[in-house]
Amino acid sequence: MAKQYTFVDLHKVFERQHFIVPDNEYKKQLANHPLVKNLWTIGQSFVIVSNLSTWRMESVSGECEEVSGYSAAEILAQDAEFLMQFGLPEDTRFNLLVTQLGMEYFESRSAEERELIFFVYFYRARKKDGRIITVQHQCFPLCFDKNNLPFVFSNIYTDVTYLGITQVPQALKINRYTHEVFHVEPQNLKFNKAETEFSVREREIIKLLLKGNSSRLIAEQLYLSQETVRTHRKNILRKAGLNSTAELLSYALTRGIV
Repeated sequence: MAKQYTFVDLHKVFERQHFIVPDNEYKKQLANHPLVKNLWTIGQSFVIVSNLSTWRMESVSGECEEVSGYSAAEILAQDAEFLMQFGLPEDTRFNLLVTQLGMEYFESRSAEERELIFFVYFYRARKKDGRIITVQHQCFPLCFDKNNLPFVFSNIYTDVTYLGITQVPQALKINRYTHEVFHVEPQNLKFNKAETEFSVREREIIKLLLKGNSSRLIAEQLYLSQETVRTHRKNILRKAGLNSTAELLSYALTRGIV
């Protein structure tokens, strides 16, 4: 039987951190932060804002029951234990290892970079009724202490079961400051830089496709002809070795293209 991970295991990941937090100043930062509420996602989702200096959840919002089966109140009552129990134990172990690697990476980067680094996990989770789903878990730093270490995070959980992602768990480290994406999987527990095969224009089109835009709408937004957009779409699928836009969605998400 796989080990059941608890709050204690999560605490061990961060036990080296000693956060220096000004009293309640971070509350002002959270008040209107866009990542406290839901952003555009590719499925039903909910948001947990967690605080590592207090080891408590600040808030829970969104489609909690639709995704997890638990209400926001039930999640708040479980607090940090929910974070440990939602994922399957064998996937949670991987997530903890990636989180530890991620904090080490944060410490190695300059202060100006840290606000633009975030992590995306893909793993299996168990709903309240026992059903297994695949989730995309995006983890963004929201507030930083006096040593510029992140201590409040927005965790966005999205049900991506319908995409049929077969390789789970896996994770991405995304650095928007350096425009780098790194991938990690259980077979090789280190971040490997992902090289993109798409041009800037192709990436723009991929992002618009994933938001449900047709070739006509993409052409209007990018001031291109529909024929040019269709040509780009064919080239994108050819480069990725895919046959459909549906396959492209899963491919783009797990490679940090969007």
